Formats: sequence, C-alpha cells, structure tokens
Amino acid sequence: MLIDQQTIKESGLLLQIDQVGVANAEPLESMLEILERRIREERLTPFEEKNPSLRITPDNLLDGCRTIITLAIPYDRPALSAQSDDEGQQGLVSRCARSQDYHRVVEEKAVQLVKKIEETVNKSLRHKILTDRSPLLERELARRSGLGLIGENCTLINPLYGSYVALGTILLDIAIEPDLPNEKTCLQCGGCREACPTGALIAPYIIDPHRCLSYLSQASGVFPADLRVSLGSRLYGCDSCQEACPLNQEVAASPLTEFSTVLFAAEPYLLTLLKMTRKEFDTKIRLTAAGWRGKTTLQRNAVIALGNSKDRDAVKDLARILENDARPLIRLHAAWALGQLGGRKAALALGKSAERDPEETVRREVLAALGKKN
Repeated sequence: MLIDQQTIKESGLLLQIDQVGVANAEPLESMLEILERRIREERLTPFEEKNPSLRITPDNLLDGCRTIITLAIPYDRPALSAQSDDEGQQGLVSRCARSQDYHRVVEEKAVQLVKKIEETVNKSLRHKILTDRSPLLERELARRSGLGLIGENCTLINPLYGSYVALGTILLDIAIEPDLPNEKTCLQCGGCREACPTGALIAPYIIDPHRCLSYLSQASGVFPADLRVSLGSRLYGCDSCQEACPLNQEVAASPLTEFSTVLFAAEPYLLTLLKMTRKEFDTKIRLTAAGWRGKTTLQRNAVIALGNSKDRDAVKDLARILENDARPLIRLHAAWALGQLGGRKAALALGKSAERDPEETVRREVLAALGKKN
C-alpha cells in the first residue's frame, strides 16, 4: 500500500492529531537571505542553530530526505489551579508552560503517528523526528504544508487553534505529494507590535530577541536592568503579542487530555515559588515547558516581579533573601527589587548588605538601589 496524504492525515486523526500537513524537502532557499540578515544584525539567540545551511536543508538531517510531515499540536486549555492556601502577590506564566511539557507531547505524538502509518502500510519507514528544538525553520515548513500563516509577530497562526500550537516535523526519505502552502497574510493590523512591552517587534515580521520578554525570561544570568520593569509579573514566557492578535480571539481550546492537568498555575503566588523546595519543583514545574530552565531562573524572575509589585509588604521577604540566599544572582535581583519598592526598611536592608555581601556584583547592585555611586 502506498503512503499518501490521506493515509497520513487519517492516521493523525486516529491519534487526535487534526493538524497534519505535508511539505516537500526542497531546501528553503528563499529563507537564506532572511537568516543571513539576522546573523548580520546579531538577532540570533544562544538557543538557535548558527549554521544557516542546517536550518534550510533537511537533507543534512536525514540523508535522502524527500518529504516532511508537519504537526501543529494545540496546547492551550483555559484552566487555573486552586490557590486558596496562599496569599500575596502573584506572577504570570505563559500558556505554553502551564501543563505537561509540549516538547514531550509533540515527540510522543510524532512517534505514535509514524507507528500508525507503518501499521497501515505494513512497512517500516526511515525517518527522523524533530520538535521545537529542531534546527529547521519549522514555522516556514508548517506554512508551506498549509497549516497556517505567519503573523507579523513571527508566529505561525493556525486557522483552528491560532498561534497556541507547538510544532513538530517528521522527515521521510520517500516522496509524497505535498499540501498547498498557505499564501495568506495576517490582518497586518499592527496590534501585536503595539502590545509588545519592550518594542521587540521592531517591524512587521522582524523581532529583536534580545528585547523579547519571552526569550529574556528564559535566558539565564543577570536580567538586563533596563528591561526589568517591563518584565512586570512574568515568570516564564510572554503572551502579549499573541493575546493582542485578532486571529487568536475565538480559537478552539486544545482537545488533548495531555494538557488537561495544570502543573504550573497561570498566576502562581510569588512567595510560594520563592520558598519552593527542589522536590516540590521536580514533581510539578520540572514537568512543564518551563522546567528545563531550572528553579533559579524562575525564582530570579519572581524576585523581579516582587520589585515590580509596588507592594511594600514584600520588603521583609526580599530583605531575608538579600541577607540569607546563598546565590549571588538571586541576591543581586533582590537588591534591585528592594530599591524599586523603597522606604526605610528597604534602605536599612540594603545598607546592611552594602557592608556585608561578599560579592562585588551584588554590592554594586545594592549601591545602585541606594542611589549611590561606586
């Protein structure tokens, strides 16, 4: 039995994968100039493949690749977990990181789809499965296989689920008739660019990742001082440009049960996150898309969120962190947060730290928070 589009898509439906497309594996030559411009303008992140050839040539990843199956897996299910035992300021978690890690779900669905196709045609397939961390330009491949259009905010927008989808690809060494590409454009209303808190969307279809809060909330190390206020209460990711998009306003929720259990609440309490043990982190948040970055980066963001909260009741906890936390990175951001909240108690905690903290970087942040010069 031959493998064709119908076989692939019917196999997908049996697995609750209703957004499956097929693209040919020709090199994405039209994207080369775009990638080279991004490199020239230093708009690549450490998370990305630096070699443009690997990003546009599927054959480099699977010798003899002729077809690419693309998957768009919807992850958004509006749900919040109960938080009746906590109080205080809350943070904000991106929709993609509130339940099971979508990377695992996409990979599992792709593995299941390959097995289902093999069972249907009674033939093993030489293939390679790639998920969100793939060097390939997955959004462009998804567009070419008809799964959606590219928005001005550089996301793929699926007709049914909007941009709240995770993408995956299956590379095959057999030729299958491809789907027609989606040649539509978004509404080009500019709403996503207006909604971006930092101006990271510098022009239609052009993003500066070094100003993007989604990227910065995931990047380790010291958060850029000039963008800390813009982070607001965000702990992981940023959905501002997606939530502003008219094409995302009435989209379907994910039907997948894999995303039905909330592991990282949409608006978790900041102090609960800051007091979280390693075991508590591993049993819940570690299982989400936010888990890969570890506890320290998320707690750094929680400290910044407290500084942005304008809640002086948080001074006591921030002072405790500044005095006792063993991690210089956390103390540094606690110093900044205390400076943002201000007041006599914050100044007392900062003054004490200026005299005692063993780390020069922390002391510099403390002095800046106190409004002093080195």
